[in-house]
Amino acid sequence: MDPLSSLASSFYSAFSPLLPSSSPQQQKQGSMFLLLPLPVAAAARALTVLRQLLLLATQAFISLFFMLLSAFSPSPSPPPPPRMMEPGGSPAEGDTCVVRALGHVLSVASRLPVSSRKYELVRGLAERLLDDNLRARAAAVNRAALAGAFARTLRQLESSAAAAGGEWPWPRMEVAVMRAVRTGVRWWWWRPTTTVAAVTSMDEGFGGPAAEKIAAELLWIGKKMAECGAAGEAVAQFGGAERLGSRAVVAEPALQVSLLRLAVFLFKHANSKEFEQSMAGEEDKGAVAEQRMAMLRSWLPLLCRGSTGTDAPVLTGLERAEMLAVLEELIDKLSWEQREEVLSLWLHHFASCPDTDWPNLESCYTRWYAESRRLLA
Repeated sequence: MDPLSSLASSFYSAFSPLLPSSSPQQQKQGSMFLLLPLPVAAAARALTVLRQLLLLATQAFISLFFMLLSAFSPSPSPPPPPRMMEPGGSPAEGDTCVVRALGHVLSVASRLPVSSRKYELVRGLAERLLDDNLRARAAAVNRAALAGAFARTLRQLESSAAAAGGEWPWPRMEVAVMRAVRTGVRWWWWRPTTTVAAVTSMDEGFGGPAAEKIAAELLWIGKKMAECGAAGEAVAQFGGAERLGSRAVVAEPALQVSLLRLAVFLFKHANSKEFEQSMAGEEDKGAVAEQRMAMLRSWLPLLCRGSTGTDAPVLTGLERAEMLAVLEELIDKLSWEQREEVLSLWLHHFASCPDTDWPNLESCYTRWYAESRRLLA
């Protein structure tokens, strides 16, 4: 029976106790109510009506609750659209099966240890695929796959450095701004906050065969990216790894060798015209300067401290002279404030390392100081 009909019949029977019931069960229930005094029988029938009203109210509340829940719940996300095919019959660039297949080979090569007999096989396969893409004028495929591989390998090395714990305490720049009335010159004071206790409290440098293999692989990937015109992406990613650069200062010498060679290789590309065109175009100089500043902040300390190598200098005399010229050109392209920050950072690490006198940026520091003195006039 419908709940509303049942409620109506109960309500009618509650106020018509003397009418005969239509069924034996109702007659029995009615006879039971007739045996009771009239007020008690009316109260019992009223309780029955209230119980049914309560059941109906509960049912209505539950229905309303689920209606509101379905109205305010987020709609299920639509299924992903099918991959669009270009007129030539291949998927859009950057999402092709060719890029994914090449990226898979590079990922497997990065996971395999050098001691595995399958490492050379997978590495050789990656070399052949990359060379074939260049011959087939598919450099875009190499750029997409190598950029992902460089980012993934760099994250692996950063995770290894973070697991080792500790990092070099960077010097802080305490700035007091004083503006003259006519010239508006800024005076900056720099004070290194590194103490002997801070240096001795650092953990041992991180390294080991696994980290050295990852760093060597980063150099290999970076060179492959330069071959297909994607060195700018490698410079941007490597310059952004500031925490890895701070840990590299206290890394094991064998690991420092690979990281320093990679840094030198990418510094040269950061100073090139191709980097300016690939990063921001010829008109937007600010973005290019920020990328160069990121490289100098992160990896100039390693150049000051990690150039001695394990048993011989990492760079030859000719390479050191060439790299010194690259650093001076990079610094001269920066703004006045940026040059001050970089040269202060260089002076701190250069003076704190007694084992090497490279890179000696004294002439660059002197030029900046002479320019600052002229601003006082």
